[in-house]
Amino acid sequence: MKKIFLTGGTGLIGTQTIPFLKQAGFEVYVLTIGDEVNHDGVTFIKGNLFDKQAMDNILEEVKPEYLLHYAWLSTGLFNDNMNFDFLTSSVDLLKAFAKCGGKRAVMAGTYAEYGYHNENLKEDMPAEPINIYSQCKDFVRQIAQSYCKNNGISFGWGRIFSAFGKETDPRRLTSHVVNCLNANQQVIIRSGSLIRDYIYTKDIAAAFVAFLNSPVEGIVNICTGKGTSIHDYVMKLASIIGKEDFVIFKEQSSPQQVRVVGDSTRLNKEVGFYPKYCIEKALKEIVL
Repeated sequence: MKKIFLTGGTGLIGTQTIPFLKQAGFEVYVLTIGDEVNHDGVTFIKGNLFDKQAMDNILEEVKPEYLLHYAWLSTGLFNDNMNFDFLTSSVDLLKAFAKCGGKRAVMAGTYAEYGYHNENLKEDMPAEPINIYSQCKDFVRQIAQSYCKNNGISFGWGRIFSAFGKETDPRRLTSHVVNCLNANQQVIIRSGSLIRDYIYTKDIAAAFVAFLNSPVEGIVNICTGKGTSIHDYVMKLASIIGKEDFVIFKEQSSPQQVRVVGDSTRLNKEVGFYPKYCIEKALKEIVL
């Protein structure tokens, strides 16, 4: 059985990824800071990503053939200095993976690496990161790509677009809207005209496993290729809950990208993955 080492496995996307990894025949080892209990083909290993020696020891013991690296800061901390710590620890993790005989590594990036564009974002566009978070992500990509090439490791980088799922962090849009509406509170949206490429966390997870299990290398957009305004997304959510009247739109200018939609050609044609969920189907699964 193929061994994989997964970081960020208890997060929003990571928890959805584990079932797909098991289904694909992987023996899963998950780095955790908690006390999760092992179950059918999944081993949780308590450890600190920032402790280089500890990570070296863990990787040497597990000796995984595959690495899937999600772990990073939570939402909203886009200019926090911790991003630099994740940068260095990500590179150290990859080196430890190589040292123990790893063969294929896939890591998670972000659409924010592209910068400001109105056309669909393609993988061959030059990176123009918009904050420290995306700068650190893109720097990891560059180093990892060169390091893997130099050490005979297959490498993939999945740039995630606007993820949504069963969220608990109130800073995330879906969680904020659901929490407010369930409490019969008004939701005020100030930039409803912004366009985003919304992709359900289950589709993100399945896409990463398909990517990992393929020979495809380099950058791949983890997206749907379809744009939806924040206005329409929020109203779809409010409609499912039955509280459209609680949503108020006060359109204001925003420093964010006006339109963020990915080109899904590589994901569809090369990886062979197509998202299974439309927004409505995913939102019903989340809130009902």
